[in-house]
Amino acid sequence: MKNKIAIIALLLIAGCNQPEQNIDIVSKSKNTVITKAIEYASPGVVSIFASQEITKFSKLGPFTLKSEDIANSSGSGFIISKDGYILTSAHVVSNFYDPSISLASGRAFFTAVLPGGDSYNAYIVGADTRSDVALLKIDSEKEFQYCILGNSDEIIVGEWIVTLGNPKSLFSAANNQPIASAGIISAINTNFGIDRKTNRLMNNMIQIDAPLNSGNSGGPLVDINGEVLGINTFKRDGENLGFAIKINYAKKIAEELKLKGFIDRRFSFGINAVSYRYGQNGDIGLYINSVDYDSSGDNKALYKGDIIIGLEGYQIQTYDEIQLVLANTDARPGDTIELRILRENDIKVVKLVLGSK
Repeated sequence: MKNKIAIIALLLIAGCNQPEQNIDIVSKSKNTVITKAIEYASPGVVSIFASQEITKFSKLGPFTLKSEDIANSSGSGFIISKDGYILTSAHVVSNFYDPSISLASGRAFFTAVLPGGDSYNAYIVGADTRSDVALLKIDSEKEFQYCILGNSDEIIVGEWIVTLGNPKSLFSAANNQPIASAGIISAINTNFGIDRKTNRLMNNMIQIDAPLNSGNSGGPLVDINGEVLGINTFKRDGENLGFAIKINYAKKIAEELKLKGFIDRRFSFGINAVSYRYGQNGDIGLYINSVDYDSSGDNKALYKGDIIIGLEGYQIQTYDEIQLVLANTDARPGDTIELRILRENDIKVVKLVLGSK
């Protein structure tokens, strides 16, 4: 019995000493995959400040009074190339952006503040409200550190992620370092359709549980390697429910903005079609009255008399529904779409390449 008591006492002493050793080991190794990701990505993260002169007119009896005011806003962004191109959310800058007004007029100003506090003037290359992606350029010949873009096609639910940015304009308050929050990917390909108020397409979003706050919009969502998986864009229905635009999609938009300054969604089908009832149940489809084979699109798989009954997996009854489906998929000239048609009582699947107007 005495031996048993002695053994238990020794185990208790050893157990009490063990945590001290573990605590000492942990304290000496604070670096984790999260801290490494933040360290790797942070140099390319910027705070974006926008300001615009606003002229107001008011009536005072028979007189018209003119006054000047300044509107300000802030958000986040990240540099994607050494020559200073910046990706951000379009809604961060769109209220201050009018392509018809030159920056030289002094009406609108954009400033990018880098980690460490250096600030540079920037200008908008292009902003697309449908995708909520904007491309800016730092007005400098200097070479900049930039974020490495990852592959959003390889993301998995449950992997660790970090958001970086300028929530509540705290970037400058934290020694000019981006504010970080961590979490996991909660869902992939979350769809909300098109926001009727903003005309923003909110499909195929990355859902995260890391907190997003006002000012986080436009900042990078990075994985444990510090590579960008998406652009943080909005939160919804309470805390810890945030969403990001996939970086592969954002890159596609940015490349077109860089080339054209805008996104061209003016497509054509080269067909004339009307709603039409068919079959014993009175189903409705689109009856093709004519096909213009000389149009800029590839519509050779379609014939007069075909009835379009589906598009990209959606049932189609009106021409407006075609437009809505293509808007939801962000289709553009040159894209191939899949149609289900009824031809001589047989259902067929054909391909159509959208033309340009």
